[in-house]
Amino acid sequence: MLVRHAMGVDRAQFFVALTDAVSPDIRHAALACARRRAEGEPLAYITGRREFYGLDLHVDRRVLIPRQETETLVDCVIEHCAGLEGAGDVRVVDVGTGSGAIAIAVAVRVPRAQVIAIDADAGALEVVDANRRRHGVDGHVSLARGDLLAPLAGPVDVIVSNPPYIRSADMARLPREVRREPAGALDGGADGLVVVRRLLEDAPRRLKSGGGLFVEIAPEQLGEVQELAGRSFPEGSVAHREDALGLPRVVCVYAG
Repeated sequence: MLVRHAMGVDRAQFFVALTDAVSPDIRHAALACARRRAEGEPLAYITGRREFYGLDLHVDRRVLIPRQETETLVDCVIEHCAGLEGAGDVRVVDVGTGSGAIAIAVAVRVPRAQVIAIDADAGALEVVDANRRRHGVDGHVSLARGDLLAPLAGPVDVIVSNPPYIRSADMARLPREVRREPAGALDGGADGLVVVRRLLEDAPRRLKSGGGLFVEIAPEQLGEVQELAGRSFPEGSVAHREDALGLPRVVCVYAG
């Protein structure tokens, strides 16, 4: 993959060129990439690309690298949107959007979705802007800078978030590649739930009746987050969804 990146070719072109001589420039570029990887820089930051939900996304050091388990969040949102009555727009807000992976995947798969991608970091929103234009959904994904749901005007049908949920004490023990990603997108405070707790406290007044809230968690946080969600939505229902490995990954809240 690093050699392909240095050559600027896709997989098919690479295998066609297997017997070709390698130019000094390509050799130099490939070795430079290999050194960066050996020093612990994530592959996605070196290539500037990451696949998520079948989409080729731009990523860089300003954003968290999208992961496969987060695709479960997109599944939940798509299914919920499909069950909403009416033919009008579905308002979805992606809180802490990062690269915009969730927002863009939803906009591509749900044509009637109008997605608000919120992030506190201006650099992250620049990445989202590039990705929404790349996939032709800039008319369906709007950008807002601010803290959690603060920029939101009016209620929405869906709130989705992959918030920071790693305990602060565990940050130093993360793999060195992960430690190269933005700490603010990973560190969830002393118990890992500081941001999740704030989101759940604010969500009831932001979510329409019959709306859905979908939050990614660490598997061991399931019981506590379900309890927090139940307190915030006493008239609603709370469930969870497992990821491809069979681990609890998403807490699903359905407003009454």
